[in-house]
This record gives sequence, C-alpha cells and structure tokens, in this order.
Amino acid sequence: MNYGQLRETCVNKFKGYDSNMCSRALQDCHTTLQLNNHLPTDDPYYIKLWAEIDAIRERQFKLSKGH
Repeated sequence: MNYGQLRETCVNKFKGYDSNMCSRALQDCHTTLQLNNHLPTDDPYYIKLWAEIDAIRERQFKLSKGH
C-alpha cells in the first residue's frame, strides 16, 4: 500500500474517535516513532505511523469544527 491508501484506511479507522481517543492514539503513534527511531523514513511501518498521525490530526480538526 502506498501512503495515500494507508491514509484513507486510517481516516476510516479513526472516523468514530472522539477527542480523547484521538489524543491517546496520537500519543501512542509518537511514542512508537520514538521507540523505532532507527527505522529509515521509507520503511513501511514508519510510513504507516505517519499515515495514522495525519489521519488522527484530520479527525481532530473535524472535531474542532463540530463535525
């Protein structure tokens, strides 16, 4: 899967998350990135984590706008 496909999958995954769930998921992603900082930026797991982070941020933005 490429980044765009991963991001779309993640957008669907986080569609039902509320603000607190998004905050916890975002923290988990950042913690995981820190623990795996040895990975190259083109590693599939690294790309998946960034797709999740971007999808969570998009969800947080929509929540902040009342959607």
